[in-house]
Amino acid sequence: ALSVAISPLAMPILAGPGTIATAMNFSAGGGLTGMVVTIISFAVLCLITYVFFVFGEKFVTFIGVGALGVITRMMGLILAVIGTQMVIEGLHGAFKLAG
Repeated sequence: ALSVAISPLAMPILAGPGTIATAMNFSAGGGLTGMVVTIISFAVLCLITYVFFVFGEKFVTFIGVGALGVITRMMGLILAVIGTQMVIEGLHGAFKLAG
């Protein structure tokens, strides 16, 4: 479960279409200020991601494999709730437009 092969699976999440669309959305409307804020925000996120990638093994030994499993399940639950909310809002919008 703690294999190096898991890291390539994280790459689409880090730089996928959602990330690119968010960057374009935030930088489009704000002019120079919006673009600078977007670049700084993504730089900070890249730094945080780098730190977790570099110190990931030490982090796992610090919190333990059991706690990592709990965190993984909690993040999965949060992701499922967000996905469910998006589906509900999409259906609500579709039926509102149709009706």
